[in-house]
Amino acid sequence: MDKIKVKILSKCDDCDGQAYLPSAKGTDSRGVDYQRYAPCPTCEGSGQAEKWITLHEFQALLKELQCPHEHVSQVGGFHFSAGDVWDDIQDVCDDCGQILD
Repeated sequence: MDKIKVKILSKCDDCDGQAYLPSAKGTDSRGVDYQRYAPCPTCEGSGQAEKWITLHEFQALLKELQCPHEHVSQVGGFHFSAGDVWDDIQDVCDDCGQILD
């Protein structure tokens, strides 16, 4: 069992790395409604948070960074719902398993 851990800077889980979250509706000077946003209280608007991981997890992250991603597959597909078309297609490295954006 790994007892040694390393602190890394990772994507904030609460805001999913977006940094700002919807807070309230507002109305501009023309009377048009719009969405107001506020900084995520967890990451304070940075989109990143500190996280402790084991050496084994750290090693896996380093391996993903070293992979050249030469063999890539697409996972997901197109979806039709109530007249809307959307997709959840992601490129995934076949060698290391990293989701490539």
